Amino acid sequence: MQITKLKGAKVATNQAQCIPIEVFPVLPAAPSSVAVQSVLVGEVPGVAIDLVTIRGPAQFRDAGDLNHEVVWLFIGGRAVLHTRNLDYKLTEETIARAPLGWAWSIDVGAGQTLRAIRIRKELSVEDRGELAKFAGNNAAPWIRRFLECPSYTEAIKSSKTVSRTLLPENFVPRMAVGTVEATGPDRVGRHKHPMLEQYFIGLQGNDATVSADAVNIWFPEFSILHIPLGSMHGTEVSAEKRLYYVWLDFFATKEGQEWLTMHNPIHEK
Repeated sequence: MQITKLKGAKVATNQAQCIPIEVFPVLPAAPSSVAVQSVLVGEVPGVAIDLVTIRGPAQFRDAGDLNHEVVWLFIGGRAVLHTRNLDYKLTEETIARAPLGWAWSIDVGAGQTLRAIRIRKELSVEDRGELAKFAGNNAAPWIRRFLECPSYTEAIKSSKTVSRTLLPENFVPRMAVGTVEATGPDRVGRHKHPMLEQYFIGLQGNDATVSADAVNIWFPEFSILHIPLGSMHGTEVSAEKRLYYVWLDFFATKEGQEWLTMHNPIHEK
């Protein structure tokens, strides 16, 4: 596995010593195979992230789990997703989340290779209470292509930056997901948020630089990095290059979700 990782201690103050990052391995090579590779293990307590690569014809089964919320990001290839009596034809760049405890099976046809990110978030007692408050959000699967998701603006981004909310708040307790896309020169202004842990996942064509305090690192496509907690961080893309990534936010408390009020929804006519 090819790994790029900067060494240093993880800190919870505004003095980042590293930006942990891993480049996704290219797996698998053989037809009818499934590979599951954990990435950035142990970076965020209670959160596990796996790269799942399926080369058809093959099926991957993900059993229902009552202790963890499971969210899938399909970033390449095509497949058919089954859950209970429901079938969904998937294309690349799709998010999928089933209600708690529902099992998935993913079928990939011959000649297709599916690349997906599986995010598992452990539930606390308080999280279970939040699920009960928003029962309507948990009655059916949430499956959306990235391009179908609502867009928003934010003060730290330019007018040409396109941001989308893939997973709104209160679907998975204390978690939200979105994308940022732009053509350089552009940037996401430096800011900090000590109330949440954050991952970035570089999508196809992403070629940018991420900074955290005094640390700078190249952020390529098909990679994942962890923003050091509490650091002053930002993202920049040079002329004629592409900025395109998923952000994953994990809030320490329900009250921390107030951060999302800085996202200003764009109401399409």
